[in-house]
Amino acid sequence: MKQLVIIILSLFFVVAAKAQIAIDTLSTEALNDLLIEQVERLAEDSDDDIDYEDLLENYIFFSENPIDINSDDVKQLVELHLLNVFQYEELLKYRRYYGDFLFLDELEMVEGFDDLTLSIIRPLVIVGQNKDRDKLTFKKMAHYGKHQILGRYEQVLEKQQGYLPIDDSALLAKPNSRYLGSPQKLQFRYTYNYRNRIRAALVVEKDAGEMFFTDKVSDTIQTLLGKNYKRDFDFIGFHLYAKDLGIVKAAVLGDYQLSFGQGLTMWSGMSFGKAGAGSSVMKQGRGITPKGSASEFGFMRGAAVTLGGGPFSGTVFYSHRWVDANVSVADSLENEAELISSLQETGYHRTIGELLDRHAIRQQVIGGHLAYAIAHFEVGYTAQHTWLSTPLELKPSHYNQFYFQGKNLTNQGIDFKYVKGKYAVFGEMAMSYNPGTKVPEPVEGPTSIQSGISTSSTTLGFAGLLGLTVKPAGYLNFTVMYRDYGKTYQNLMSNAFGEGSRNQGQRGIYLGVEVAPAPYWNLLAYADQFQFTWLTSQVNAPSRGHDYYLRLSHSFNRRTNAYLQFRSKTKMKNSTDTFVFSHYPIFYTKNTVRFNINYELGWDIHCANKAEYAHYRNEDGTNEHGYFLCQDIAYKPENLPFSLTFRYAIFDAKDYNARVYAYENDVLYSFSVPAMYGKGMRFYLLGKVKLFNSLTLYARIGRTIYSDRDEIGSGLTLIEGNHKTDLKAEIIWKM
Repeated sequence: MKQLVIIILSLFFVVAAKAQIAIDTLSTEALNDLLIEQVERLAEDSDDDIDYEDLLENYIFFSENPIDINSDDVKQLVELHLLNVFQYEELLKYRRYYGDFLFLDELEMVEGFDDLTLSIIRPLVIVGQNKDRDKLTFKKMAHYGKHQILGRYEQVLEKQQGYLPIDDSALLAKPNSRYLGSPQKLQFRYTYNYRNRIRAALVVEKDAGEMFFTDKVSDTIQTLLGKNYKRDFDFIGFHLYAKDLGIVKAAVLGDYQLSFGQGLTMWSGMSFGKAGAGSSVMKQGRGITPKGSASEFGFMRGAAVTLGGGPFSGTVFYSHRWVDANVSVADSLENEAELISSLQETGYHRTIGELLDRHAIRQQVIGGHLAYAIAHFEVGYTAQHTWLSTPLELKPSHYNQFYFQGKNLTNQGIDFKYVKGKYAVFGEMAMSYNPGTKVPEPVEGPTSIQSGISTSSTTLGFAGLLGLTVKPAGYLNFTVMYRDYGKTYQNLMSNAFGEGSRNQGQRGIYLGVEVAPAPYWNLLAYADQFQFTWLTSQVNAPSRGHDYYLRLSHSFNRRTNAYLQFRSKTKMKNSTDTFVFSHYPIFYTKNTVRFNINYELGWDIHCANKAEYAHYRNEDGTNEHGYFLCQDIAYKPENLPFSLTFRYAIFDAKDYNARVYAYENDVLYSFSVPAMYGKGMRFYLLGKVKLFNSLTLYARIGRTIYSDRDEIGSGLTLIEGNHKTDLKAEIIWKM
């Protein structure tokens, strides 16, 4: 602890010495810093591993294909938290009064656009051409379209338990004791883009442990796997997307995502929620967006189209996907699933068990969205129906009595938004209807009545949220939002603001404030009080908690910025006391403090230091501690076609509850935010070289060395030894 305090104080003295330098404009590195901060908070809010590829793809796409500042696409910057709702309204107001932008320098005259905002969005926007002259023709698409081919290779170099040799008899006795494929992860992607109006993509991927062309198994295992035996790319995705074709505002065929309103009725894919960049948590639905990443969940596969004219617009969509599921009852003759106990979202198909769950059932979603928008007011109605080819019946438990079960689910919702002057009011009300489904009961085992819920019963649920954002002055932004998600509300496609990933059985009130107390200073704080109205997987009773967050940042000059962050999160869980008959709920709290500084040494060397301390208090009064310290050095010469990034870090978080999340630089289109726990050190080296104007190579090697253990991981990921080495290489060819 003393070492951590000394380092933080030393860094503050370094910053104070630099503070005398005058500030002109902020570095465009602010965009990257903002993304890092957002995703680190997102990682802290989630208990599961997250694939950030979809999120990162949006940022990189707009940096490589800037948005026309005079088009309606500018509202997409609001959803990415690069503009707040008031800045967006001021931009539209400027266009209404003075006409379209002629030069990007005009952005400086838009009210509310400070230096930070300008430095972030300048690389992402352009002044577009006259749309009347930009008529779509195949000749223009062939001549001016941009093509990109990407190939990526990843592997953990140490031998893991899941890849050790095993004979067929032992594998058949324990079917999930080994991975069937090789340890390499491979991805190939082709994308095409014509002025952001016509886009296409094809992506194929094989995860580590999944079978590939060179991997073979015995005939016995092939027979056991049946139709699920395959030796090629495990995931294949594609899309063809078009927009601004007269009355057709957007249309897609293939893989896509949908986001409407505040995400309570329909929002596939990732969303920041509480981990957003500012105090306002109001969402800006983007409607139809194509999906070009290799993530295997949270998307639609089929077709969708948005038509519009004047203040009205309408979207219709259809999706048909084979999804993974755990089969609990199967037809003995046809080997078809008759009953499933859970839906799988990992996307992994490495073992016999995972392969048997692969594409077990069909999921179909059909629906639409109607919207009416005028100058300051928007209202929308969304309806969707989800159908599973096989009924879902969960394993009996007290906490999941109101989770979705059956085959059919209908969701409807109304969302609205009113923004004028210094006020923004937003909200969404939604309902779900589950008609119930009779399912075949196993000959042995619990019946549907014993499971605590009758799968033939009808379930009706309601949920809603209402928020207000006020900007009484240019330096102050205040938000209050109330949410109430009924315990019987069910939705497989929602991603609204909330505690945890399930928009069900919780209510709470959120207060957020963002203020600039002095030039180049920014204070962001929020408090979220929440309660769960029903049992959860870790609490055998309704529970409550709170989440407090405070972040103070300062830009000392165009090359130096820093922030200090504090977060305290209190929730409830079951007591682990073995001397009581019933595990009663208790409070536990995790506090984290983080200091981060980014600075430049000269024009070519970029540095960053981070220090983080975590404290977790157990039910018996004992405390768990963890800390993380790192030094980043990046050499990015402006006149040379290469760059190098190096990190050296030490960490000491022997208990998992005191783990620390740390963003790591990675190859393009890849994102890494590992949870650091245990005791040891971590370092990596990332290199980038541009061979030609069209060809770029990336390579990264990292190693984690532990001083408190001789084994790393568990189960099939177990490594004998105290170090783990990861290697990643990528090639990108642009035409």
